[in-house]
Amino acid sequence: MSKKQLLEEKIISLHSLWWEAMRLGDKEAFLDIYKSLYRSLGGFGLRVYGDPDVVTDSLNQVFLDIWEKHEFLPRVDNVEAYLSRTLKNKILKNIARQQKMDNAIAMISQDDELLDMPYEELVVKIESDELVKRQLNIALKKLTPQQRKLIQLRFYEGLSYENVAENSGLTVRTAYNTIYSALKSLREHLRL
Repeated sequence: MSKKQLLEEKIISLHSLWWEAMRLGDKEAFLDIYKSLYRSLGGFGLRVYGDPDVVTDSLNQVFLDIWEKHEFLPRVDNVEAYLSRTLKNKILKNIARQQKMDNAIAMISQDDELLDMPYEELVVKIESDELVKRQLNIALKKLTPQQRKLIQLRFYEGLSYENVAENSGLTVRTAYNTIYSALKSLREHLRL
């Protein structure tokens, strides 16, 4: 066995040790995995899809997800291969979600009566149709980061207000009020 192969085996073993420690709640092990694999996973992500913003967002989501769900993760023999597959799936999911948004934005900008419908119906239309992308993206950028996160959880991931509150560390009432305020702001920006 060559020195390179021996080193690769040791790295894989070290990643597996960190993975198991992370599954038990060890934050330092999680950070070790992050520091060790972030750059190579980013390079892999760019080979999957050439948009650095999509790759960076997807990679950050993968790391957030693995920490939030660390106690439910499976045992993994090759952590880098597992995270590469997870990242690829996340990138593809984000691309599909963006295409749905593009379709919906186009549809909304062409039909003024859509602006008057209840937001939950509008979100259903957003998930299925496409030009107002620019307007909605501009409006979304005017929201606070917390508002964007709660809108994402509620309408794009389909979580209930209770689950949104649980995932964001807020009370259900605060989550509801924040989402309501964000929707009101979106409605105002989309009417301009």
